[in-house]
Parts: sequence; structure tokens; C-alpha cells
Amino acid sequence: MDRLYHSPLFDHIRKYFESNPDETLFLFVPYVKVKILAKLLDGITNKTVIVTTWNPMDVLFGSSDLELWPFCKEHGIALYVSENMHLKIYSAGLNSAILATGNVSHNGLEPDGNYEAATIIESMSVQDKLFFERIRKEARLVDDKLYEDLKKWGKDNKIDLPKQLKLSEIASPPKKDDFSVAALPMTRSVEDLVLGYQKIASGLEPSDDSETSACIFHDLINYDMAKDLSETEFVQELSAKFFSHPFIQRIDEFIAPEAYFGRIKEWIQDNCTDVPVPSRRELTGNVQVLLEWFERLGDGKYKIDVPGRHSQRIKKL
Repeated sequence: MDRLYHSPLFDHIRKYFESNPDETLFLFVPYVKVKILAKLLDGITNKTVIVTTWNPMDVLFGSSDLELWPFCKEHGIALYVSENMHLKIYSAGLNSAILATGNVSHNGLEPDGNYEAATIIESMSVQDKLFFERIRKEARLVDDKLYEDLKKWGKDNKIDLPKQLKLSEIASPPKKDDFSVAALPMTRSVEDLVLGYQKIASGLEPSDDSETSACIFHDLINYDMAKDLSETEFVQELSAKFFSHPFIQRIDEFIAPEAYFGRIKEWIQDNCTDVPVPSRRELTGNVQVLLEWFERLGDGKYKIDVPGRHSQRIKKL
């Protein structure tokens, strides 16, 4: 049954987050004020992803809060910037969502603010999930350099108002060797990914397991897989895109001629650009998937074994 929430929206969104303690929270919101965000997430321990806009003029006039980055950095929140986003979505796991008119601000969510409204979407379709995963993939992951570039621009232009500019015209482009763990594959087996791809083509959920489904959505968008491929075509295209990714190429160079599980985790931790840097424990699942993909998609060029009492090893044949 459809439900329409009326302003103030703060308590509705807060209760929605609290009722989904095991899901990753996604906030696709153009304007985010740190003071209100801190209240909204206070005591909530979910992994959280925020996609916002950071339009330079909005930052200059205070509509967008530049100090969002230090807050996210301190609390382990992944922050992205999308220049073309206007929607406002508060979602738990991209399985359900609150579609709202209000931003994360006093006027958007709290009493004595604007007249706002929202509705609950009980179940997101596979196409909905792909839509939001694509927004995140095409957005730019915020780092210290982007934050400092925009902060300096704002300081330099406080008096003489500049013309309307895009963030990409102010900030230096991301380095080509910027590597995020999000660029790594997540689906435990390529076979699960193939099956999930086929189910999505039929309008079904890719897996009965919600975590596996989330991984499949991530990988299909991450590798920009085309529609209507046969199983053979899918595996061939996936292999080509996997091995051509700069992060994978660097890991491949590190493997030559072999590398042990722990050393690969250490290398990824030392070279990834995520803030905060993931722990070795957090990277265990990523490396397990990574090695499986190397062996499965490598056309016989890689072999995984466990020599003697050592940990798992991958080697080039």
C-alpha cells in the first residue's frame, strides 16, 4: 500500500533507517548539511554511501556543505559527487527506499522547515537497482585532493562572484592510478554472475540471497556489461573488461610469477585510495573473489593452490 509522508520528514527517514539494521544505507541527495546528517545517523552503525552534487556555486553560498567530506572521512562513509543528480532517495540496500522532496537540511527534513513530502517504495525492481548503481559508478569518489581544490576555489572567490561553473572545471581530474576497492569484483563466482545476468534479462531478481544480488548488480554496472549476450559472449566480454581494468593490471603485475593470499591483501591495502583504508580482515572476501576471477577468466593462465602449510597462492603458468 502506498504511503505518503508529510513534513517534517526527519523522523520518518530515521525510523526507516533504524528498521533496516543490516542493510547498507544509500543517500542520493543533492544538498547535505553536516549538522542534520549527524543527527539523522546518530547511533546508526550501518555501512553508508552518500551521493551528492557539490555544485561550486552551491558550496560558495552555503547550500551544500563542504565539511561533509571531513565528517564522512571520520565516520567511514563513502562519499561520491554526481554533477547531474537532482533526485532525493533514502534507501536501505537498494531493496526499498523513501523517495522524498527534502534534502538533508533543516528546511528539508526538520520542523519549521519547508513543506515537504515523501513516499515509501516497498520493493525496488531490478531496473531501479541498476539505475542507482549506475549513478554511483558514474559519480566521482571524493578524496582529500577534490576537497582541497573546491575549498581553495571557494576561498578565492568569496568576494568576486564567478560565473556559473561545474565542479569538473575547478577540481583537478582524478589520477589514473586512483584505485578504489569498489573497482574490484564482488560476486563470489562467475557462474553466479552469469545466472544473475540471465535472470535480470527475464525481469527477475538475480539471486534469492540479497547479498549475492547486491554483488551481481555491482559487477554488471562496474564492468558495464551489454544486454542480450549469450553465456559465451558474456564470459568473453567480462574477461576482456576485467583484465583490461588498470587496478587488475597492476595486481597482475604484482602476481608475476606468483603471490600468496596475505601479500595480495597487503598490496591492495597499500595501493587502494579508499578513505578510510579497509583493514586486512575487511579485504579477505575481496581477495577470495579476486583470485577466483583470475583463475576462472584467465583461460588457463592462472592456478590457485595451497603449497605445504602456506596460505592460498596464485601463480601464472
